Amino acid sequence: MVEKGLRPANSSLPVTPPEVRFYLEYKPRDDARAAQEAERKRQWDEMWERSKAAQAEALRMKEHMRKAREWGRDNGYFVGTRGRIPARVWKAYQESVGETL
Repeated sequence: MVEKGLRPANSSLPVTPPEVRFYLEYKPRDDARAAQEAERKRQWDEMWERSKAAQAEALRMKEHMRKAREWGRDNGYFVGTRGRIPARVWKAYQESVGETL
């Protein structure tokens, strides 16, 4: 009763019917709602972490694509400034870097 502010902490009064009704009717719903909110927060945090990881991976690949275009031009391949990098250029770049992307 004290946690919801229905009774003072030092009260010696017997439990009153509204307090009993609170614990029988409202407290289970209140606890369930708190559990749902905690689960939603956990899911949101998990989603946010996945989003940050995906953004980091996208930035890493963007940098590799920029380097692959430069590498292709420096090594005699025709590579546009935008769009898809030709598969042979991408494969040759990966072999020169020694990393499979």
